[in-house]
Amino acid sequence: MGQRKSRFLNLMNWRLSYKLAIVLAIPLLAAVALGALRVSTQLDEARRFSSLSDQMEIIPALFGFSSAVVSPAIAASLGLTTDDYTPEMVNGSIARVRNLAVAGDFDPRITENLTSLLEDGQALYSTIQGGSTPRDELKKRTVDFGIRCEATFRMLLDLTENTDVLTDGTNMLTAWNAQQTMLDQMTSLAVFATNPEAARLMALNALNIEESTLGLLLGTSLDTGQVEGMLANVAQKRALIKDFVPSFEAGEELRQAMVGAYVPYQETNAAASERMTATLDRLTSEARTAAIRDSIVVLAILAVALAVALLVARALSVPIRRLRDGALGAANHDLPAAIAAVKDGADVTTVELAPIDVHTDEEIGELARAVDSMNSEALRLAGEQAHLRQQVSTMLETLARRNKTLVEQQLSLIDSLEYEEKDPVRLQSLFALDHLAARMRRTGDSLLVLSGTRPRTRSAPAPLGDVLRGAVSQVENYQRVRIGNTPQGYLVGSAVADVVHLLAELVDNALRASPPNSTVTFEFSPAVGGGLLLEIADCGIGAAPEILNEINSRLAAGDSAEIHAPRQMGLFVVGRLAARNGISVRLRPTFDSETNAGITASIYFPASLLTDVQQSTPEAMTERPRRLRSPDQPARHADQAAARAQQTTQHQQVPPMPLQGMSPQAPSMPQHQSQAIPLQQEQFPTGPMGLGSPPRYDDNR
Repeated sequence: MGQRKSRFLNLMNWRLSYKLAIVLAIPLLAAVALGALRVSTQLDEARRFSSLSDQMEIIPALFGFSSAVVSPAIAASLGLTTDDYTPEMVNGSIARVRNLAVAGDFDPRITENLTSLLEDGQALYSTIQGGSTPRDELKKRTVDFGIRCEATFRMLLDLTENTDVLTDGTNMLTAWNAQQTMLDQMTSLAVFATNPEAARLMALNALNIEESTLGLLLGTSLDTGQVEGMLANVAQKRALIKDFVPSFEAGEELRQAMVGAYVPYQETNAAASERMTATLDRLTSEARTAAIRDSIVVLAILAVALAVALLVARALSVPIRRLRDGALGAANHDLPAAIAAVKDGADVTTVELAPIDVHTDEEIGELARAVDSMNSEALRLAGEQAHLRQQVSTMLETLARRNKTLVEQQLSLIDSLEYEEKDPVRLQSLFALDHLAARMRRTGDSLLVLSGTRPRTRSAPAPLGDVLRGAVSQVENYQRVRIGNTPQGYLVGSAVADVVHLLAELVDNALRASPPNSTVTFEFSPAVGGGLLLEIADCGIGAAPEILNEINSRLAAGDSAEIHAPRQMGLFVVGRLAARNGISVRLRPTFDSETNAGITASIYFPASLLTDVQQSTPEAMTERPRRLRSPDQPARHADQAAARAQQTTQHQQVPPMPLQGMSPQAPSMPQHQSQAIPLQQEQFPTGPMGLGSPPRYDDNR
């Protein structure tokens, strides 16, 4: 599980679909994130403008509240009546400002300032209603209240960042400052009675400030024509003050001029508030419209980008998938089938491989053409290799048949010499030559197996005992071989030559891998399905388990096995002979001990290769085993065999010599082997002539 997780974490192990998904998802997600951020920002801005619009509604209410407090304060400072400014008006304006402050969800600092301003205004109005406050004190408190109102206005205007709103707010405060100069103008009227010159100077100074302040509003967004009228009112008040003579008529005219100026100021402030609210509403609408527009644009761009990305991904994934499927199909099916056809003899020019279904001119198409070229080159090389193998097989077959012809001639000559020879010593040498020639013939048969040529087969079956003796006749140190209980039965003729060759290779390998003083034993036992199991056991050096596993794998491969080294040629021959006849061969340790090592070769003969396997009475051997001959050819010199054997016995000059490695008893076989079938116990004697001559199997006679 951990290894699989580590492989998944490695980006190089990801499939192409995942990599394309990541490549396409990252920019798309980034675009979605940026678009969503932009839309969210615009929606936030729209909400902020909407909130500011709601908050700016408090400015007109705050102006009304300040007017409701300042106006009676000015009237009271002039000694005029304040009956027009009822407590209900002041309390109503206070309630309206407080409600808007709660609904506007202001910053705590602004809320606290508004609460303090409302308390101060209400306290100032209560002082005016009491009528006991001196005029100078009342004027000072009124001026302080006006300054507090202006500071609150500026705090509210600082909430906005729009230039138009700030401009309108600044103009509104300019008008507010101009209006505040009227307090000094009205205060000067009270001084005319005691000090006319000082009062005139105070009033003219206030008028100059009002005129210069109103001059700042000329040409602004608030100048809709009323600024000229307000300046005309200032000129009228200046003319009245210059010629002012304290009298009831003159004072009333001046007071009316001053009071009449309040209406334009209120209209200007109301217009400024409406413009700021309208600007904020417009900005809110524009921000919402921009958010909707940008959302549509972002979605459209994402849709187009996704469509293009999917087309590009498909343009990449489809050819790559076809390339992968085509390459895997060629590697796993088409190319092996074509190579197998070439190996079976088909002309390489007639074998075609379907090209990969990618016909583009970009890199993937070039890669597909490269894979096609590789497959064609592999097929060409397979054709050359098949041709070379055919030449080598032909060469091996030619050499093997020439060598076998010479060996057959040599064996025929040795047979003639054996028949005519009377000297036991020379006869024993001829027997050795006969055995050596038989081994040479087995080498030629191995060359035929390597070339893929089947040797000539018998038509008649051969006894199992003769098959075993024929195999032993083709190995060196045959005296160390012990043939145990052999069942009475026959091996079909088509498999006799291959089985003799197979057993000879296994016995030769066992003899070479075991000590010179040890024996190699044959033992039959019944097997499933009516077959027989033959085990060839030695007490040699053995082999490691991994080596045995590799050998058994090659033996099971049969014809598909490859020769990896010249020393393994025997295993290749055994595997091919076994596969050719449906025989199973497997090696295992003889003993499960390091001190008693060795290898046991288990050969399974299926029932299809056996005939007439039955019980029989054991028979003792009376003469040296001879080569197995074809049933249609009588034994040469058969009528003289007994006489020649008796003659040789009478004329031998040396006593019989025991064979090397012979023991009175064969080593015991494993306990698991069945003895259900009565078997014939046999070992090689010294022969009727006392020469210990080897058996030899002849598949051509």
